[in-house]
Amino acid sequence: MSTYEVGSVLWIIHTDRPGLMAYRVVEEITKKTLEGEQIQYLIQAATPKSKTVKLESIKGEVYADSEEAKMKMIENATRAIDGMVVKIQNNVDKFFNTKKEEPIKQETSLKIQSSSTILKPGYQWVELEDGTKAQVKVPEIMK
Repeated sequence: MSTYEVGSVLWIIHTDRPGLMAYRVVEEITKKTLEGEQIQYLIQAATPKSKTVKLESIKGEVYADSEEAKMKMIENATRAIDGMVVKIQNNVDKFFNTKKEEPIKQETSLKIQSSSTILKPGYQWVELEDGTKAQVKVPEIMK
């Protein structure tokens, strides 16, 4: 368990209900027993007339400052939004039949030769978009 200073402010993103809350550590209780030492913290919410509660009773993630909590909330929101977009895009693809065809990848294993090489029978020179030239076998149907 982390240790906190009395008087420090803890930023907690609740997991049992949505939201961010700031709490101040108002008391540290150290209990020594035969089983060992146990530390409990009493915290108070930054709201009017709030009662002190045990830190361990709060369900959530604790952050030392507002910026860390903010970044985590942005990360959580982004992940949730991305999940919604993926889910809806899958529905669009499924129900509206708009699945885009994957572009056909060009084989890079073709031997690219210069135009000064002797052309084999049944082959033809083809210039690719990037300017490289390759010998391609012409199908019988196209001759």
